[in-house]
Amino acid sequence: MKSHSALRLSAGLGLAGCLLFPALIAADKAASTPPPKPYVLFMGADLDVQREKKYHRVEDVVGSELKIRIGRKEFFVPTRNRSTSLKVSHSLKLSGATVQLDNLEGGPSYTPANDPVRKMIAASGAAGGAAAVQDLAYGRMIQMSILATEASMSANASSGPGAGAAQLAAAQAEQKYQESLAQAGEMSSIIQTSSQYNTGAYVDQMQKELAEGNYDAMDVSFKISSPVELDDPYMVVLFKFQERDTKPGQESMIIHAEALDPIGPKPKYIRVRKGGLPRGFKYLDSEVHIFNRGMEIATNASSRRVELTREEAQQYLVIEHMGANKDATLPAVAVSGSLAPGRLKALSLDQVNRTYYVKVGPDGSVVGLYADESCNLKIDDSMTLGAVGEVFFKPALVKGKPVEGVARVRLGEI
Repeated sequence: MKSHSALRLSAGLGLAGCLLFPALIAADKAASTPPPKPYVLFMGADLDVQREKKYHRVEDVVGSELKIRIGRKEFFVPTRNRSTSLKVSHSLKLSGATVQLDNLEGGPSYTPANDPVRKMIAASGAAGGAAAVQDLAYGRMIQMSILATEASMSANASSGPGAGAAQLAAAQAEQKYQESLAQAGEMSSIIQTSSQYNTGAYVDQMQKELAEGNYDAMDVSFKISSPVELDDPYMVVLFKFQERDTKPGQESMIIHAEALDPIGPKPKYIRVRKGGLPRGFKYLDSEVHIFNRGMEIATNASSRRVELTREEAQQYLVIEHMGANKDATLPAVAVSGSLAPGRLKALSLDQVNRTYYVKVGPDGSVVGLYADESCNLKIDDSMTLGAVGEVFFKPALVKGKPVEGVARVRLGEI
């Protein structure tokens, strides 16, 4: 059994219809208390993945695999460590919930191997190591100098049979001192003359590479939360860029799809860093789309978002339905995903799985609930009526004109 918290709509009337829509559904300005606007009309996105030379709509993301349906069979298309052909289509959608994306940031980045800052830090470590070796050389030189001085003083004070041994020890100590002095001088010369141990040279190189902007990765991060728990969410990130030296207007896109852990009111930090982009690309834009159980949900960052009352949302559905099905004859249908998940939890298994017949008016309103298709056996169960009253319906059409009709409904399938 699946329940959804968003409504999937096709482009329908397109942008022109969207622009005309506010004029058709103007709210009553005379009302003292404006009605709530719990629904959001927004520009969403859908993915299609290629399998056996045909594209199929992505219904879910499990880990890094894309779930599709061919006929009645489900298939999972792997994406990890392989090239996958994807298409993106944008369309207006209606959502009954909004996900909050805070501190949303997107832009170009570097893979670790290409990051100028990381390379400078590693080089600075090598220079620091060389400096430490130099310090050790100077320390040994000082130690040998002290030993040579002590040996010389001992030799000068010695007389008799032990004088020869003392003089030999003094000579050996002096030789070791001279060797340590030469080593310290050689290490100092190497560090001073070689850019390999010059930290300043590495800083200059880092600044030069940062100025060149040889990016080869995308980076998108945000904090996500939802007032209504999302139990099976996934995200789709669209990262738009332009390759270096391409003509103006030529754009490319990286698509990242990933399953997420359940999302609730407590914010969670999410970051996506993906390499493999052409080096030196120009960042254009990035979009984050959030889905739950295959249905997209509006976010505070969604494009072209408009908040609607329930009446406005229902009117939009009727207008969109008519625009997408001109001259068609169709039965009335419930809108998939329009019943909130919490409503199903309050119903019995019989109420969830039973088949009902809903008489739907030309405006998509619920006229009555019945146990039979001929609408003779009326149902007065308040719990079921309340649930059906939350569902959006598209009216029946006769040659593109809305008429009263009957929709066959199972609440557990909406």
